[in-house]
Amino acid sequence: MNVARSMPHAEDRFVTVAGRQVRVRVRGEGLPVLLINGLGCNVATWTALAKDLEGFEVISFDAPGAGKSGTPLVPYRIGHIADVARDVLDAVGRDRVDVVGYSFGGAVAQELAIRAGDRIRRMVLVGTSSGAGAVPGSLMALLAVSTPARQHGRAGYDLMMKMLDLAPAEAESEALKEHTASWHREAPAPPLGYMMQMAAFMGFNSIPWLHRIETPTLMLSGTADRLVPMANSAILAAYLPCARLKLIERWGHYLLQDSASGAGAHIVDFLAAEGYEDSKTWQSSLEVSRGSMEDYVRAAPRSAHVASLTNGLVRRAHPPRDGGF
Repeated sequence: MNVARSMPHAEDRFVTVAGRQVRVRVRGEGLPVLLINGLGCNVATWTALAKDLEGFEVISFDAPGAGKSGTPLVPYRIGHIADVARDVLDAVGRDRVDVVGYSFGGAVAQELAIRAGDRIRRMVLVGTSSGAGAVPGSLMALLAVSTPARQHGRAGYDLMMKMLDLAPAEAESEALKEHTASWHREAPAPPLGYMMQMAAFMGFNSIPWLHRIETPTLMLSGTADRLVPMANSAILAAYLPCARLKLIERWGHYLLQDSASGAGAHIVDFLAAEGYEDSKTWQSSLEVSRGSMEDYVRAAPRSAHVASLTNGLVRRAHPPRDGGF
């Protein structure tokens, strides 16, 4: 089935942010939801989730250095993309929205929540981490995404998928194979832009200020995510004052790319509920204490990444506060 034909018309526009053109896509009507992409991804990444979000107004954009947006001439930090996201909301005339941040985009969403929390009603963080203080993924999986080669040729794409070692449900998903093999072709990330995004994330650390984010936040993670282990979602859920963790069994980092994972249904349930506490997804999700967070960290697969030790020291320097608000 051609998914695009069964979905509301998508309107693309270009807005000028910090002197550069940023592509923005708006689709549908209803409660506004801002989607923030993963590393080097463009708005086509959201094809599967956008179908789940029929009945919402879906707003997405290509971050600087990705898709059809301009590439900055100088390095920037994650906060710069958060400022771009805020400018995108201004450009489309939305004062307050729900936010879904995926992987790299989850770091941007955290920055947006600390810089402009009044603009966010509810937040969903999917397969993401705190940057410094995180549990590193498999070294092989991290190497797979260290360059944009997968977006510029079939050989690079096939090699990357082998190195990622997909989760069981993902390896069985025909929809995932079709989507991940084609989304990047619309506008592959230029190498310079991709490297700038990677450099921005390497300097990211939300651990010291997560306790100040009061936005109700749903953490979503696949139990077999080898790129961003589920322990990272548990860490964020422990540090955030109002957060819960929903785990998706047998799925990994690509849980948003196939509706069969149920991740999209959980997002819709959480965002559509009159009060976030009324959401069945929220009620069935896990509260993560400092103790249970440490259990998730200890149970995470060991990684040869050099940050495994230093990131643990970051968490010790800034322990989570049990209790919430």
